[in-house]
Parts: sequence; C-alpha cells; structure tokens
Amino acid sequence: MRPNYLLPKALTTLLAFFFSVVLCQAQTGTIRGTVKDGNGPVTGASITVSGSSAGTVTDASGNYELKLKPGSYKVTISYVGDQPYSTRVTVQANETVSVDATLSGSGPGEEIVVVGSRSAGRSKLSTPVPVDVITAKELKTYAQMDATQVLTYLAPSFQSSRTVISDGTDHIDPAGLRGLGPDQTLVLVNGKRRHNTALVNINGTVGRGSVGTDLNAIPIAAIERIEVLRDGAAAQYGSDAIAGVINLVLKKNYKGFNISGTAGENVTNLNYGNTKKNIVDGVTRQVDWYAGTNMGKAGAHLVFSGQYLTRDRSNRSGNDNIPLVYIGNSGGGFPATPAGANAGDFRRFLIDKDKEIVSGRNYDRHNIVAGNSKSENLGMFLNGDIPFTSRLNLYYTFGYGHRIGNANGFSRNPNSFSQQPVHSSGDLVYPNGFLPEIHTTIDDLSSIVGVKTNLGRWDLDFSNTAGGNKLGFMIRNTGNASLPGNDFPQTEFDAGHEKFYQNTSNIDLSRKFTKGANIYNLAFGGEYRFERFQIIDGETTSWINGGRKYEAVSTPVYPPTGTSSTYGTGSAAAGSQVFPGFSPSDKLNKRRDIKAGYVDAEANFGQFLLTAAGRYEKYSDFGDGIGGKVSARLEATKNFAIRASANAGFRAPSLQQRYFQNTSTQFVSGQPSNSLTANNDNPIVRNAFGIQSLKPEKSIDFTVGVVGKISNNFTITLDGYLINIKDRIVLSTPFNFTSNNPDPVNFPTPTQKIFRAYGIDPTQVSALQFWTNAVDTRTTGLDAVMNYKFNISKGSMSLSVAANFNKNKVVGDVHANSIIDDPANNPSRADATNNNPAFDLTTLLFDRQQRSRIEVAQPKSKINATLNYSIQKWNMVIRAVRFGESVFLNTIDPNALKADGTNWNDVGPGTDQTFSAKITTDMVLSYRFCEGATVSIGANNIFDVYPDRVFIDPRNDASFVYNNPVQSSLSNSKTSGGYNSGRDASNRGRFLYGTNQFGFNGRFLFARLGVDVGQLKCWKKK
Repeated sequence: MRPNYLLPKALTTLLAFFFSVVLCQAQTGTIRGTVKDGNGPVTGASITVSGSSAGTVTDASGNYELKLKPGSYKVTISYVGDQPYSTRVTVQANETVSVDATLSGSGPGEEIVVVGSRSAGRSKLSTPVPVDVITAKELKTYAQMDATQVLTYLAPSFQSSRTVISDGTDHIDPAGLRGLGPDQTLVLVNGKRRHNTALVNINGTVGRGSVGTDLNAIPIAAIERIEVLRDGAAAQYGSDAIAGVINLVLKKNYKGFNISGTAGENVTNLNYGNTKKNIVDGVTRQVDWYAGTNMGKAGAHLVFSGQYLTRDRSNRSGNDNIPLVYIGNSGGGFPATPAGANAGDFRRFLIDKDKEIVSGRNYDRHNIVAGNSKSENLGMFLNGDIPFTSRLNLYYTFGYGHRIGNANGFSRNPNSFSQQPVHSSGDLVYPNGFLPEIHTTIDDLSSIVGVKTNLGRWDLDFSNTAGGNKLGFMIRNTGNASLPGNDFPQTEFDAGHEKFYQNTSNIDLSRKFTKGANIYNLAFGGEYRFERFQIIDGETTSWINGGRKYEAVSTPVYPPTGTSSTYGTGSAAAGSQVFPGFSPSDKLNKRRDIKAGYVDAEANFGQFLLTAAGRYEKYSDFGDGIGGKVSARLEATKNFAIRASANAGFRAPSLQQRYFQNTSTQFVSGQPSNSLTANNDNPIVRNAFGIQSLKPEKSIDFTVGVVGKISNNFTITLDGYLINIKDRIVLSTPFNFTSNNPDPVNFPTPTQKIFRAYGIDPTQVSALQFWTNAVDTRTTGLDAVMNYKFNISKGSMSLSVAANFNKNKVVGDVHANSIIDDPANNPSRADATNNNPAFDLTTLLFDRQQRSRIEVAQPKSKINATLNYSIQKWNMVIRAVRFGESVFLNTIDPNALKADGTNWNDVGPGTDQTFSAKITTDMVLSYRFCEGATVSIGANNIFDVYPDRVFIDPRNDASFVYNNPVQSSLSNSKTSGGYNSGRDASNRGRFLYGTNQFGFNGRFLFARLGVDVGQLKCWKKK
C-alpha cells in the first residue's frame, strides 16, 4: 500500500477549502468537570446542553469538556440508572466554568447516541429506532480483547464465531447483525464510513462469499463507546446498511495517561473417549494504553491510543481415523485387490502392515490443529480536533494496524503421493507427512480529516475518509509437488497478496428550525467514493504446474498370492500445498467510483417525532440504486412510547465479489480439492452455467417497538423486525468433478461433462464455484432489552437482560436460468433410477448446506444477563449468555432415497446435526486498591462449557473398518462397511467441534492491572 493513498486529491481540496474560510467569530468559553458516583469516576456519563447541539460523554476518568459560545445554558448530566443532575451556567468568552456532579440514587438517565440521526444526539430511549450503546467501561470489564468478541457477548443481535482452517478467515472474523451476513452491516468510525477488508470469505464458514469489515483492526483502548443501530439505514448511510449500523466513537476528550495489562490462558478439561485431558494453551498477553491532552488556549484535543496483543494457538482436534497412513492413498482408499485374493483379507493385511509402520515411526494421528490461530496484533489510533473559533473546528483521526497470523491447514499424510514434493532421488521430502502453515500479514491504514463550520444558519461538515487493507500470504512447511525433484526443495512460498483501498469525501449540511413548540431539522449532502481492489500474484513456484508425474507406489507382497498391488500414477498437484499462490491469470486491478446524494428530515411535534430520508447512489461499474426510510416515535404517556420504521434499501456487490478469482485448496468430503473461484466474466461461468453479472441486493424492512419506563430505575424496550432481501448474492456450491459418482463413464454428472467440454484437468482443478444473485430471503425477529438498577445497603447493583430471537428463511425458488434448468443438466428428472439428484445443476447451484448457512447455522436466539454489584472499592460482575441452538446440514442429504427405498449416498444419518443451546458464564472481581489503580481477576466460561460434539460415523471407527473392510453396497448406507471419509463432517474424526455458537476453547482465566497515571494516588501525605 503506497503512503500517498492517504493524501488523495479530495484531501487537498479539503485543505484548500479550510484555508480559504475566513470567519471572524466570537471566541468560545469552556465547561469542564468530573462526574462521580459512590464508587468513583463514572465513564460514559452523558452531558447535554439545552439550546445547543453540543454534547459529550465522560472519559475513563469521569472527566469531560465542552466548548460553547458565550451565553446562558442548562447543563444536564446523566447515566443509566442514576438520577440526572441539572444546573444552569453562564459561559463567558475565554473563561472556564467548572460543573462537577456526583450521581446517586436511581433514575432514568440514558446514554446519548448520534448514529441514526443528522440532528443533535438523543438519549438512546428517545430515538425512533432501536440503538444499543456499549461504553468504554463495559468494553474493558471482561477478557475479550477484540471488538468482534466483545460485541458477540454484549450485543445479542450481533454474532461472530471464530473459524478454523479457513485460510485468511482464520484472522478476520466474519460478523453481522440480526443473523444476516458480514457485508449487510455498515461500520462507521466517528460517524464516517469504514473501509472493508481485502479478504473475501470463500471457505465453508458462516458469511461464505461475503466481504466484511475488520473490527479487530481498531483497538479497544481507542473506543469511547460503540453505538449499534438495529435498523436498516441504507437510505441514510448508503449500501451495506441493510441489517444495521455499528458506529465506533473514539476517545477524544481525555487528559492524562492510562495503561493496562492483561494476561490469561485456557485452563480446561476435555474428554477424549474414556480419557480426560487437562489442557493449558492459548496464552494471551495484552498491553493497551491511551494518552490525551488539551493543547493551546482554544482547547484542542489529542488522544493517542493503542494495543499490543499476542495470542498463542489452541488445539481441540481429535485423532485421524484414516485406516491407511503410509500404504494406499491419501483418502483412505484401498488399492486394487490382487487376482485370486479375498478383498476383505487383503485389506486387513494392509491395515496390519500399516500399523507396524505407524508404530515404528511413532506417527502421531493427532495431526492437525483445530483451534484459534496464533497471532500478534499492533493497533494505534490518533484522534482529536482543533477548534480555531467557536464556529470553525478541524477534526482528525489516523489509524494504523499490523497483524501477523499463523494458521495451520490440513495435514498431508505420508501416502498423499500426489501432494508430496520429492528429492532428486524421488524420495519424499516429507516421508512422515507434513502440516502446512498459512502465515498472513495484515496491514491496515486509515484517516479521517474534516472541518465543521457554519454557512449562515447552516451547519457544514466537510470531510475526507481514506482507508486501505492489505493481506499477504506466506505459505511455509509445504511444497509444490508438481516441481521436478530437487536436493534442496523449496518449502516456503510467497503466494501473493490482496489489497483494497477506499476513499470517501462527504459534504453535509444541516439546520435546525423552531416554530412555536415544534422543532424541525433538515439535512442534505453528497458523497463521492472511490474503491480499488487488487490481487498481486505470488512467486512463480507458488502457482506453477511443473508437470511432474508421481510414480506408482507398491504395497507389501500379499503372501497368499505372492503379489503386490500399486496405488497408481498420475499428475502431481500444482502450486504450494494448502494455498496455491495467485497466478498471473488471477492478477487484477479493478476500480470504481460511487456518487451519492441524500436528504434527511426530522420533525418533533412535542410527543411525536417523525423522520424521513432518501438516498440515491450511482456506481460506475453496474448502475444506480435508490433507498428511502420513514420512522416515527409517539410518546403515548410520560413513561411509554411507540416507535416504528420502514426502509427500502440496497446493497451493491463488492468489487471482490465481482472480480475475485483464484484457485484454493478446500476439503470436500474429507478430501483436498483445488477449487477454482471464478468471477462472472469467466467464460465457463458465463457460457457453461449462464450466470450473468451481479446486480444489487434490494431490501424492504420494517421495525415496530415499544419503550417503557416501569419506574425511575427500570426501563424496557421491545422491537420486532421483518427484513426481506431480494436477489441476495451468494457463493455457489462447489461444482465438484470428483464427486461420489459410482458410474462416471456411463452416467457422467453434468459437472463432469462441463469439465470435459472446457478442457479442465480435474487433477489440477477439481471444483468450480462462483457468485450469483441466487436467492430471496426473509428475516424476522424480536429484540428485547431491560435495565434495572437499585441500591443494596452501602452498595449499588444493576441488572440488565438483553435478548435477540431471529429466524432466517430462503423464500421461493432458487434463481436459476435456462441452462441450469435444462433437463439435460438435471438427468435425475428423466432417469431417477440411475441418476443421483444430488448431481443435478439445480441442486448444486445452492445446495442444502449453503441454504443452512443462511437459515440455521447461526444461533436462533441469544440472551445476555448481566449482574453488576459495587460496594466501596470492590466490584463484581457476573454475566451469563445463552446461545440458542444452531444446525448443520450436510451438502448431500444423508436420507435421500432411490425409488426402491435404498440410499443414494453413503452418508451417516447423524451428519445432519442440531447443536443444542448452551449457557456460558463469565465472572470478574475487581478491587481499586488505590485511587487510579485497579486489579481484576476473572474467568470467561467459568464452568468450562463446550458445544455439542460433531457427529463421527461409527462405521469409520478402526475396529469396525477392520472387521468390515469392504463396502457392501450403497443400498444400505447405514450399515455398509469399508471406509468413507465423506460419511460425516468430522474430517476423518479430527474435528471434534465445528464452527459453532461460541467457540470451543473452554475456560479462560485472566488477570488485569489498570492504572490511570493522572488519577494515581497510592499514598497519603503525612
């Protein structure tokens, strides 16, 4: 990424505009103070000023500061559950007025939010749409140390699960709101659009085929609060805001230096059959800081914050149940039985011989790493402003992130001959197999620079936001098996990298009108956005096909016949194993321009608030889109309000979805498969499958809710929602050439015919997938939030319960076309006796597993209950989160039957699996041993809860295979013998847990020390 990306022409224009503005305005005065309660400083208390749009929140030390024009104001200070404090002050030019407050008792105070409105901030209970606010104090209470995990446990409508063995997705978590995809939630920083990642998720994870935003590039220490708008907002903020908006507000008004350190590790027990194993791993160390100052007479703010985090890997894998490790082939298949021999006896002979080799070489069947990847992350942010006059303010934000990750792929067994590099002698480079590693380097740069001023009675905000994300792949402990033998074989490859850059220039005008008791606000503006996506190819040896043929591998001589069998010969796999490098044909440099205009109006008629917004966007690469929104809030009584909204929005296909193309190694039915991900311009996609260019997703959604204040210390909100999405963009099922087809010669699948017609070598590319507007979906759900605060003796206690219940459904038929629907490409329609319906193109375009990732793979509900008790210097927090059930559906239906009632496929009936709801409990105990210094100890998942285990077909157990080494027939797949790695989703018994509701690391214990240097008072004067 070139440094000048952050100084585009738009920024030059901005600076020119700034220096051309000459305004002679009155100087400002300052209101400054500290907010406390009985337990010390209050972080995140709201300060509002009547008659002004100014407002702020207190920092981690309870301090705040506001710049105001000279005049008389009513200042109100409030915090959730506390009685608000109000006072009237007079501000003079160049003078500072102190307004301190000590909050106590129970009251209806609420945080102020700015997301979702172009007018002044509102309390979160007075907004016409639902908004969650997560303060800095909440962010730092627990041991989750990155934004996606914090939000997963604090915001029920938000969900993110760590993935394993999924290439770059191991390091950038897919995440979204209300059960929708990562690219259907818009992320803002200080109210400005945040750039997406360069990574597109193409592996078998939730959010497959999407491009999200890397929330973890922003250190927790930099964040003042997170505002989660749970409502469609494409008409207000543009594409991607179908599910909602997450606005990360960074610290700005802070003076001093705060530093904290956290260390922890997984301390857990795991059952392996009849053996309980104590595991200690995943050691995590974190140091974060923020330092701030106010400079000059004008009171310019500057906060520098950062985080350094290291995390060791964790591993919860099982043992490989493949019957043959050194003999046979990599899929556990047996070689041909010698003439005159009994197949069962011959296979048992090979299993015994293989066991001898395994024992002699001390081969460990615990041969993969299924758990968190190893990572090292440094993130830093600079945030502040310079108020030149009371009506001219320059603000800025600069961010830098650098993350190094190390994730493992799937192991290559000793008998993976087609994937094994060789020496000049022909001997294997890895005679005992190897576990390849994907090392990623993620660099992230961002900047926001803008000015706020006035043009007459209009408030003007002119800004430029730039950001870039670069993801590089270095593959180690691997090899390119297709290269000729070499005495010094290459085992490390630069596989290339991806880049995404986005620059957004905004001009926003707003004005507040009053007419009698009514208040009106009108805002309008424009946006110009530039985006670029690049793929840079890897070094030649990372992708080239060297043309080597691997030779036959003989099995031991079988005594009854005196003969041996051979595994065979074939073309060795091209490219670096686990991640073939980007080739010159994958290389690309695509860009587009987006122009947008919007209008936003609000009218407050006392107890009735009405808002409306409209937005038009034009994309240079595919066309335009328009969205609209109407919302309202009616205060029926002093303590009860009704709110509702209706939205018509859209989401444009990302550049990555439109143009990305490469070959990657994915595992299908337990076997490695080189899958070609092709864009819609590829002739095979366009001609063989009839897929056209992507078009935008279109959405219509509705939200209806109530807000109630049961008493001064008890508030509750309920919001139901309906989201309809048309032409949703998905990544198709991999069209696999090497499918489980019993008769590919006489009854070839349509995919096999296409591969042959287009000359695709299945030994090098065995599967093809692409993006398409394939489905329409409907999402319904309910959000509920309850807060209750009360005093107990000398202490105070708060109880909050938040819940989300959702249902996602694919509605109507899959959007195919005349080619995919052609009877010739769906042979089971004509001959259901000899043709498996699982191989029809209509089935494969969007199969049952792809559907399940939208409908049931994420929790159907999540309930968060938090109890917080403080007394004197002690604080205790207990949080329980109930993750609802999720469901895994296999690609091929385990229960699909032929007309005669027998099974089509040899798949275990338990492979379709429902993972039951689980409750995880976190507990943190903190002690403020002196003013400005706090020590905490705690546990996440204190009761060591694990999700349900993945089903492992008992027919693949070693003893069953030994006694039943020959598969009798698919006609009785529930009892047939032999070995078939595709019978379940455990990948040969090695995945004990799949990607699920909350991960599978078990209990995590930690300790933290936090020091606010400016507030530190650990001794008394004598």
